Amino acid sequence: MHGFRSKHRHWRTGPRAIAPLVAALALLTWSHARALDCFVSVTGVAFGTYDPLVTTATTSTGNVQVRCVHLGGGAVRANYTVDLSQGSSNSYAQRTLRSGTSVLNYNLFNGATYTQIWGNGTGGSVRVAYSLLVNPGNFAVNVMDHPIYGRIPAQQAVDTGMYSDTILVTMTF
Repeated sequence: MHGFRSKHRHWRTGPRAIAPLVAALALLTWSHARALDCFVSVTGVAFGTYDPLVTTATTSTGNVQVRCVHLGGGAVRANYTVDLSQGSSNSYAQRTLRSGTSVLNYNLFNGATYTQIWGNGTGGSVRVAYSLLVNPGNFAVNVMDHPIYGRIPAQQAVDTGMYSDTILVTMTF
């Protein structure tokens, strides 16, 4: 039996660096401009124990949660994308968990059918894009969950160890 431990990160991110300058100019130009802020938190995919003798894939789920809030005015629409990095493999075709020099192949998907690799839209991957209606000042209601579906192919001959990978989650709105 082989153990697996996932690493995950919690990120608070906002628009690209130029956006605050653009927003400040908009406040000077239009009196009805609305400030919007979004946050992302991640629950990593933890596969638990991997058994190379089992003939079915090992699966688990994680989650990317997006929360947005704005001040004043009516509801606004937050259009955003969520990208997942390639991790240590430097490829979306097959991500890799590592324990020293040992490698265990796996991947992350945006659906329970395991057909679309969640990435940034390049290298055969797809990016998650969504539009969330944000009501003013009501932080708890303006939440969207995006499940991460992880799968390790069956019957990989690997050494015993604690395998992990670090995936960078990038949200742009």
